[in-house]
Amino acid sequence: MNSWLLHALAVMVVFCCRDALSCPKRCTCHFSAKTTEVVCPDAGLSHFPGDGLPGNTTSLTIQFTNLSVLTSQHLTAIPLLEELHLPGNKLSSLPADLLKGLHYLHTIDLTGNELRELPACVFHHAPLLNLVLKDNHISSIHPDWLPNNSNITWLDLAGNHLMKFPMPQLQSLIQLKVLHLSQNKLEELPVGCFDAHPALERLHLDQNKIQSLDVKAFSRSDNLTHVFLQKNRLESVPPAVFQGLKRLEYVDLSDNKLQFLSPGTLDINTNWVELTINPWHCDAKIEYLWRKLTMESLQSEPKCTAPENLKDRVIATLTRKEMGLPE
Repeated sequence: MNSWLLHALAVMVVFCCRDALSCPKRCTCHFSAKTTEVVCPDAGLSHFPGDGLPGNTTSLTIQFTNLSVLTSQHLTAIPLLEELHLPGNKLSSLPADLLKGLHYLHTIDLTGNELRELPACVFHHAPLLNLVLKDNHISSIHPDWLPNNSNITWLDLAGNHLMKFPMPQLQSLIQLKVLHLSQNKLEELPVGCFDAHPALERLHLDQNKIQSLDVKAFSRSDNLTHVFLQKNRLESVPPAVFQGLKRLEYVDLSDNKLQFLSPGTLDINTNWVELTINPWHCDAKIEYLWRKLTMESLQSEPKCTAPENLKDRVIATLTRKEMGLPE
């Protein structure tokens, strides 16, 4: 049975069995020819608003409430659901069969709940494209949390408690374009951790504890346009780590522990590189960065931290003599 016929039958069932123009208490509903959007922002809401929920709901938002339980039975009553937004609630767990019967659901936002673990198969059964799990308490993920044929393009796991890069859990996401792993506790990136994501465009790794990068960290990430590495603990950057990334538009290396950059590090196609708030040591080793700043107009104004006589000087304003270089 083709998808059009399934959709038509689902619509018929919905309209026959439920009042499509009803609306739950404490919620507002917006109806159009193709969509039905339900928004429930009442802080006093503590249970799923099933009574009066239109059966043809395509977008459901329950935000900043006391909702603590969500089951597959709740969601099977709205089989045409395409987007589910649940930010700022009290959900601490999800059932493995949560998305059963939701054949049109492409987006889930679970930002700011109290989730700690993700069980096996929890995001199976629906054709998800966008999955947001930001600002929870997740420290571990089952390897089978997503199906092997997942078409996820946007995944946000920022603001959790991940200590290791979830490499096995992400291997099947070959369509992934945007990955947020900011504000976790990652200390290293395993060799080849991005090899399975050739479509990756935006990579957010800021505010972790990463101390070093492998020279081939992004060697198979030809489509990368933005790399965010600020607020880590990088003391050096391999000179060839960004080479070959022809689509690269922006790199953020600010607020790390960099004292100088090896020649070749910024021989890339973009001038948009953020380098501020690093302990730059302005001696002869800073010459490469100085040349990039003065001759190629990098869009950043890093300042010297040492030696003391050059502290807080903008690197681009230094003279060769001040850096200890022959004039």
